Amino acid sequence: MLRQILLAASLAAQAGPLAAQDWNQLAYYTAWIGPEDMFNSGGQRVATLGGVIQQDRANYHRFGIRHPQDDGDPIFANRDWRAQIPAMVTAGQNDRGTLSQMARDGRPFGVGVFVCGYGSTPSVIYLAGAGEDHSGCY
Repeated sequence: MLRQILLAASLAAQAGPLAAQDWNQLAYYTAWIGPEDMFNSGGQRVATLGGVIQQDRANYHRFGIRHPQDDGDPIFANRDWRAQIPAMVTAGQNDRGTLSQMARDGRPFGVGVFVCGYGSTPSVIYLAGAGEDHSGCY
């Protein structure tokens, strides 16, 4: 019996450090993807969903171009993390559907952005259109 208690205590102690690496929501913000977000800083048309989300964050953090519906976020002020946005949007399987079509067509839209990852490292972005229900990172 003592052996089982010690084994259980040992397993419980090992679970503690792993909990810090659990999947979690690192940020949530809303954004209005407007005409300014459809062109990169070189004036080239951006027509992918990940690209317009990335340009929105560059406009917000770097260029100070903000719409009234744009929220701040604690991650994408960092240029290196912004560069990862298209891959994170793809990882969230957001490249199909209405938002993606709107980005391709150059039509403005509102979006809720859930930034998810392990520990403090973002790896996936899930998007929800205005009025859509989404469980976030869970």
